[in-house]
Amino acid sequence: MIFLELNKQRRFGNSTCHSERSEESPRLAVGKERLRGFFAPMSLRMTFQQLPNRLKQRGWALLLLLLSGLILLPSPVAKAQSDTTPSLTVLVETLNIRSGPAAHYPPFDTLEQGITTGIIGYNAETGWWQVVSRFGSPGWVSGDRAYVAVNEAALQQFVNPVASPPAAVPLVNASGPGTLVFQTSSGGAIYAINGDGTNLRYLTSGLDPALSPDGQWVTFARWETSQDGALGNLWLINVDGSGERVIMENVYNPRTPAWSPDGSQIVLSHQEGGRPDFEERCSGSPPRGNAIDIDANRQSSGDIDFCYTLLPDPHWSLRVLNVATGLYDGLTGDIYSLSPAWDPAYSGRIIYDGEKGLVNLDLLENKTSALTVDTADHSPVYSPDGSKIAVSYRQDDHWEVQVLNADGGGRVRLTETSYVDLVQRLLAGQPLVSHNNAAPTWSPDGTQIAFLTDRRGSWEIWRMNADGSNPQPLVTAEMLNGIPLVYNGVDEQMLSWQ
Repeated sequence: MIFLELNKQRRFGNSTCHSERSEESPRLAVGKERLRGFFAPMSLRMTFQQLPNRLKQRGWALLLLLLSGLILLPSPVAKAQSDTTPSLTVLVETLNIRSGPAAHYPPFDTLEQGITTGIIGYNAETGWWQVVSRFGSPGWVSGDRAYVAVNEAALQQFVNPVASPPAAVPLVNASGPGTLVFQTSSGGAIYAINGDGTNLRYLTSGLDPALSPDGQWVTFARWETSQDGALGNLWLINVDGSGERVIMENVYNPRTPAWSPDGSQIVLSHQEGGRPDFEERCSGSPPRGNAIDIDANRQSSGDIDFCYTLLPDPHWSLRVLNVATGLYDGLTGDIYSLSPAWDPAYSGRIIYDGEKGLVNLDLLENKTSALTVDTADHSPVYSPDGSKIAVSYRQDDHWEVQVLNADGGGRVRLTETSYVDLVQRLLAGQPLVSHNNAAPTWSPDGTQIAFLTDRRGSWEIWRMNADGSNPQPLVTAEMLNGIPLVYNGVDEQMLSWQ
C-alpha cells in the first residue's frame, strides 16, 4: 500500500484504451495486471459484533423494529424477459464480430450458430448490426439475412424508428434534461442519452468524454495502446455522432479533457516525464521508493548487490488547447496533475487533482495554491454556476460522492449505504458491504447530480437531487443490453452532462 500513498500514477495502471482503428479493448501487459489489486474498489466489511455499535450511533431502535417485523423490507422481484429488446439470432455455423461495420474491418470474436444476442446499434449505410462481444466490448456483425435473423423490436428501434420513443426509465423531477454522455469503460463505447432517460444512442469509442458548454460537441481521447507512455490523440465529434475528427495529435496518454466556459479551449492532462513502465535495476544500495522482486546477493568481496524492479511512475502535466487553431500551451502544475476542471464562473481559474489534494491554478498569474489538503478527493467537477464542486471521495475502502464550496469549505457527503440496507443484508446472510458511489456530474441547471453506483450489484448510472435526496436509476444494466460499465477508480471521466 506504500505505492498508493506515494504515487499518483497508480490511478492509470489498469486503464484499458482503444486505438483509433479497433473497437476491442486490448489486454493489459502482465506487469499491469500485477497492480490490479491496488486499484479495484474494495468493500467495507463488518462483523455481526461490530454492527450493533455502529447502529447505536444512529438509532438502536432501527434494528429492533426490523427484527420485530414492524418495518417491512422489500422482497426481491424476479426480472422478466422482454420481447421488446432488440436482438438477433445467428443462422450460420460461425459469424465473425468485427471492429467496424463492414467486412474489411478485422474480426476479434465470433458468435456460434443458434446464439441469440442483444443489438445495441445499427449502421444504415452497410446494414450491419452492433452487438457486444464476450469481452464486453462492442463490435459489428453482418446484417445479411442468410447470416442472421433479427426480431421486430430491432427493426422498429433501428431501421424504422418511431417518432417519439417511450421513456426508458421513469424519472421524478426531471427538469431541463439536456444530454448526458458516458463511457462504458476507458477506451470502450461512448454513448449519449437524454437527461430524462430517453433516446440512448451509441456515439463512438474512446475515453474520458466531455460535452462542450453548448452541448453540441463531445471531446474524448484515444490511445494507440493501453500502456503508460503511449501516444494518443484528442478527438471531437458531434453529439449526434457525426463529424468525428482529430483536434490534437501525438500526445502521450491524453486524459480527462475539460472545456473552457466559452467553449473555445480545452484543458487536459497528459503523461510527461517520470517512469512510464517497469524498470529493472541492480546496484550496491537498496531501492528507494516503490520496488518489487527485490533480491540481495552477497559478493565474495563482502559487498551486497541489490537487484529489483521499479514500479511505473509516470508524471502528469496540464496542457490547454485552442480548439479553432490547434495551438496549445503547457500549464504550471504538480508532477501529478490530474482531472482538470475549468471554473464556469471565472475563466481565469482551473482546479485539478494534485499531489496533496485539490489545487487552484490561476491562469493569469500562472500560480498554484491548495484548495483542499485531502488526498481522498478525486475527479473534481464544478456546478454550472461555479459555486460548488463535486468529487469522488475515497471513503476508507470504497467511493462516495461529496460536495464542497468553490473555496474548499462546506464539505457535505451526499451518498451513504443505509443501515436498513446493511441490516437487510445481515438478515439475508449476505456480506455486509458499503456500496460505491462515484464519478459525479451536474445537470445543466445544477439541480441534479448524475453518478455511478453499484448498489444493485453492478455499475449503473443514477441521478439524485443536488442535496443528495431522491436517488434513482437513470441508465440501468438492462438498458445497456449486457454491456457492463467498468469503473476502476483511476480518475477516469465516466460522465458529462450539458
